[in-house]
Amino acid sequence: MESTVYRRGSDGKIVGTPEAKPVIEIPAPPVFAVTTYRAGDIGQTQAQPKIVADTPQPEVFAAPVSASPVVAAPLPASVETKPAQQQVKPSPKLPAVNLPKFSFGKSKSRFPRPVRYIRNIVLAYLGFYVVLGFHAAASLDKMPASSNVALADTAGTNWLLVGSDSREGLTKAERKELHTGKDEGSQRTDTIMVIHIDDSGKPTLVSLPRDSYITIPAHIALDGSSVEDRKNKINTAYGKGGAPLLVETVERNTGLHIDHYMEVGFKGIRDITDAVGGVNMCVPADVTDENSGLNLLAGCQELDGKNALAYVRMRYADPKGDLGRIERQQQFLSSVMKKVATPAVLLNPISMWKLVDAGTGSVNVGDGDSVMDISSLARAMRALSNGNGTLTTVPVSETDANTAAGSSVIWDDAAARELFVSLGAN
Repeated sequence: MESTVYRRGSDGKIVGTPEAKPVIEIPAPPVFAVTTYRAGDIGQTQAQPKIVADTPQPEVFAAPVSASPVVAAPLPASVETKPAQQQVKPSPKLPAVNLPKFSFGKSKSRFPRPVRYIRNIVLAYLGFYVVLGFHAAASLDKMPASSNVALADTAGTNWLLVGSDSREGLTKAERKELHTGKDEGSQRTDTIMVIHIDDSGKPTLVSLPRDSYITIPAHIALDGSSVEDRKNKINTAYGKGGAPLLVETVERNTGLHIDHYMEVGFKGIRDITDAVGGVNMCVPADVTDENSGLNLLAGCQELDGKNALAYVRMRYADPKGDLGRIERQQQFLSSVMKKVATPAVLLNPISMWKLVDAGTGSVNVGDGDSVMDISSLARAMRALSNGNGTLTTVPVSETDANTAAGSSVIWDDAAARELFVSLGAN
């Protein structure tokens, strides 16, 4: 193709000289329009559409033109000019595609800051209690406690809760401080309670006086001798045949099948009380008891482990004797469970860890009992402490009967049978 170069001559006139310029053109199929420009009659360019290829055209390479002053002048009508580079119509836009967004680094949570804070606290507590549960399960002291003679199952769930006079775990100095006396080797049970949980979950606690004069079943004594059925105080059963004989004795005289067993010694009462930070007890009158070392003024007050142990053990300074001690033992259990249920203990990891350590270090359970079983017992005892259950004592006809075993408590057979039959049916 040709192009025209305009120069000013020596006479001052502008002269156009045709000059060839090499152009590389690639033909393309006509698809869309571009615009060409032609010189009009009045010296202005006019645009006309022209169909060219649908693919982008390669750039046209032109030979360089010598740089010289050029003055614009009207173009002859016969001269056609084209732009150095053809304009291309933009391709049609593709539909928008929503690509997945990938976040790198710290991402923003969908929860507000206060919600995240509460969530993290809840997760931390859940994790702590899971660890605490495993710790308790691994630390439980278990002992054989199944009855020697199987009794037919009865309705509901029955726990036998025993407080023994065991000094196990106490040093000589501690025994002196707590006024527990020396360990005589043969243990007896100071506290015997049956906790019945009916099928609806409602608990009933029945205390059995330690001096109850009942039938001890035939058994093989710890020394290997054979013993026939005989009447004796219920607290002697443990010393003669351990937990299995005590369980069998309770089953024989109540008609209730004992499903679970728990035993707490002197050390356990002291340590559990101190672990929860003391318990609140209401003392009806001033009391001084040399046997237990108790010296308290009347009124409601916070008792530490040492005084709480003396308070639940005291018997001779109480005009009600063994029945008065039962009332104080029930009051103590309720106070402990109320204290455990407070946020100061329940939501305090240090206090809960101390409580579990105190319990597992001085509490024995039956060899078939688990942490889940103990949790069920704890819920029942908490319900009792809140008044959502029944606290009672086996009906008695005499509290100071003269028997071959000494001063004893005699049950009211008819009333006692009615109570236990009612429990066994629910």
